Amino acid sequence: MTDVATRKPRPGTSLRGFSAPILLFAGIVLVPATLSLLATSWEAPDDPAYIRMAFASVAGSTIAIATVVGVLVDRVVRRATVSTIALFALIALVVVFWQLSTISSAADTLLVRMSL
Repeated sequence: MTDVATRKPRPGTSLRGFSAPILLFAGIVLVPATLSLLATSWEAPDDPAYIRMAFASVAGSTIAIATVVGVLVDRVVRRATVSTIALFALIALVVVFWQLSTISSAADTLLVRMSL
């Protein structure tokens, strides 16, 4: 019989103590939203405020992309099941394309707001 304390967790279930859903929520939602709130201009924005908001949007998108790719790579390295890897690959594809469009729209919005 194996003792409960000596059993190893199933591969692909956690990232050194952090669960994948918590990492994905923090990397895709929590951190980008916090960056956006910190960079928001609470008065009439001027050009530096527009630049700050655009850079916060790009930084949040970059963090989201790095998070999903990092979790996917972790699942592959830990030799998770094929279905788990496929699920995280699908999530990564959706998030990467979504965030790349966010980065593109941030650049367009910055140019419009600065009247360039």
